[in-house]
Amino acid sequence: MNTSNELFSTSKGQSFQCDLTSRVIIQFGEMDIRLKIKDFLSFRRFINNIDIQSRLFDLSDESDYEFLEAPQLNICRRFTLCELIQLRDLLNGTQFAIELNSLLHQLAFCPAELV
Repeated sequence: MNTSNELFSTSKGQSFQCDLTSRVIIQFGEMDIRLKIKDFLSFRRFINNIDIQSRLFDLSDESDYEFLEAPQLNICRRFTLCELIQLRDLLNGTQFAIELNSLLHQLAFCPAELV
């Protein structure tokens, strides 16, 4: 029995929704992160708040990488700017799929007088 539904995928990763655990599963490279929806939204917000544009114009070596450490999410890794952009795309696409699924679910199960 398959309990995971694919939400979004890119060439670098995939995301799933697990119906048994009510978690979002992010597979990106070697990472396999299982997040409650609240943690997913927080992680997505954190990744989106990284200022990629200023790092692109910063010529120092330190700006080429971002070290992410979140022990509660089992993440402790250095990401290149390209990886951050790819991860951001995956997380934003996943968020869009969650919102679209939620909207479709509301429309499918809403009483007829509200339509």
